[in-house]
Amino acid sequence: MRCLVLISCIFSMLTLPVVALAQPPAGEDAEADAEASGEDDASSGDDDAEGAEDAAEEDAEEDDSVQLRAPTVEPLDIQLPPEEDDAEGDDDELPDPGDALSRLEEGGPPSSDPTQGTWGAPQPAITLHGYFRVRPELWDSFWLGRGEGDGTSDSTYEADPPFSNFRPPTREATVPGGCTGDGDIDSTSSCGESGTLAFANMRLRLEPTISLSDDVKVHMQIDLLDNIVMGSTPDGLITPATSGDPIYERQARTPRVPLDSFSTTQTSPTAGRNALQDAVRVRRAWGEISNRGLGQLRFGRMGSHWGLGILANGGEGIDSDWQSDVDRIMAITKLAGIHLIAAWDFAGEGIVEQHPFDLSQIPFDTNQDDDINQFVFAAARRSTEEEQRETLQRGDAVINGGAYFVYRNHNITSAGVADPYTRPSGAQAIFVRRSAEAFIPDLWFQFKYGDFRLEVEGAMIIGSVQNTQNDSYVAENFNLMSGAVALEAEYRMLDDKLGIHYMGGYSSGDPDVDGLAVTAGLPPQQDAAGVVDNNITTFRMHPNYRIDLILFRNVLTQIAGAYWFKPGLSYDFIRNSFGQLLGARADFIYTRASQPRQAWGNDGNLGAEINASVYYRSEDGPEIYDGFYGMLQYGILFPLAGLGYKEGDRLHSDDSLTNAQIVRVVMGIQY
Repeated sequence: MRCLVLISCIFSMLTLPVVALAQPPAGEDAEADAEASGEDDASSGDDDAEGAEDAAEEDAEEDDSVQLRAPTVEPLDIQLPPEEDDAEGDDDELPDPGDALSRLEEGGPPSSDPTQGTWGAPQPAITLHGYFRVRPELWDSFWLGRGEGDGTSDSTYEADPPFSNFRPPTREATVPGGCTGDGDIDSTSSCGESGTLAFANMRLRLEPTISLSDDVKVHMQIDLLDNIVMGSTPDGLITPATSGDPIYERQARTPRVPLDSFSTTQTSPTAGRNALQDAVRVRRAWGEISNRGLGQLRFGRMGSHWGLGILANGGEGIDSDWQSDVDRIMAITKLAGIHLIAAWDFAGEGIVEQHPFDLSQIPFDTNQDDDINQFVFAAARRSTEEEQRETLQRGDAVINGGAYFVYRNHNITSAGVADPYTRPSGAQAIFVRRSAEAFIPDLWFQFKYGDFRLEVEGAMIIGSVQNTQNDSYVAENFNLMSGAVALEAEYRMLDDKLGIHYMGGYSSGDPDVDGLAVTAGLPPQQDAAGVVDNNITTFRMHPNYRIDLILFRNVLTQIAGAYWFKPGLSYDFIRNSFGQLLGARADFIYTRASQPRQAWGNDGNLGAEINASVYYRSEDGPEIYDGFYGMLQYGILFPLAGLGYKEGDRLHSDDSLTNAQIVRVVMGIQY
């Protein structure tokens, strides 16, 4: 019944504007008023009618247009039910918590049950950030000429990894018909002396945020076509998995592409079909709950970054490739201006039960003893960008810094189990004692005064590993003791357009190990002067902490067992507060091995590298860094004796190293 009353009221309100706007002629208006007023108002209606007639005559003189008669509106004769007692409740009151929860669950996406209705609720706000980039690159002689010999049949020899990864296979491969000429049927040769690699890759990064309010949010990070080599998935390429070696085997012919030279389109990357990974990679998804009085709670898979990024690096720059992603439950609070952080990380769960033929099964961890446990604690003072600007404008110094501590332990390993998705039994149940423990402290300090910035981060790894084998127990009892420090200094002048830069750092090495490159597992400890101390002392910095373009970024893939000096200059021809930027930069990098014996040539001098770049950023988009970003880079590496040969490894006296060069272009749109 109340709904009928509500409909009547709405109908009356909708007709009122019609009555007000559609005025009838003067004579008809008086007659309509008299008929609607009834006999009870007859005594006073005469005076009112005369006044209405006078007003109507004046209106008629001003407007002679034809007007419609207003409709007569009479209230509906509705019998209302008796009012209920307040104790029985009112529909206008809020539902009880249980009913509210039920209705909230009905909100959002429609129910799978078509007979179940939904409750209209405020829609969350969705914001989207990220970037799209394309990077053409040209690499020349990244193998540094190692393993070349003098060209005779008995003098060529293989280059050591990782240098051999960049040596074009066609330099040694026999090509029937040859690489040039008319293709003589009896001709077989390699394809010249070129050591150049040229390619381009791309990435589309989506970082949506769903905000129910300022205090409740869900964040995600999704990469599409993540670093896929452009042109690597033509429709003529198909590589179904095989049971033999290699795991993937290319098909010589495919439907609609009988010859690979005439592929017609690029297809979406699909793991196991034409690529090693899918076109879509979900990297992060985590929830964030904030309370202004208590702090913040984060849970899910999220990024991890600290200080300069030598230990934990979020990898969020437009030219970044590596990043730290952790499955974490983290609590953050602020006390007396100090951020206090505690986190529980799921670093590794070992064997997970998930039957390959039951796609609907919810996987679960089958064993607690093979888990890798990690706990993180941190305390830091970091003022906001606005607070720093205000402090610097007052002529005061900005001081930020903090301590970051990680504890990790792993007692039993299941790495020897061949199938990590099925509960092992019998002979397949291979569990061995690992007894690995690590204490990882990290200190970070930042100082800003005027146009000067100094930032330092230092970290150590202290711990032990009893056994490094996966299928047996050998009491090796390795000790972990490594450390690293990185320093960055910057001074800006001429309205911040001229920048004087310096980067330096140190990463501990190991005199009992040959080579600085990343290898599978732990590198073997060599007998140095008849003594093997079983101390693992090489510190490997995060691969996204970069100091150059060639040696550590691409050839060795990360800084390890070395120290460096990097002075540089930059000048911004255009630099405004709206985000537009146009400038150039040049850097010189000199690197040495921390332990000369660890270098390939048993010499501390690794290389000298010169990097130069020109960069541009537009001022499009709502935020300061939104818009187009472009950069052209050039680098040349002069390898020194540390990247050469040991005495006795050189086959010929004329064996020499080759300079490596790189040309890179970064084109991106940030939003």
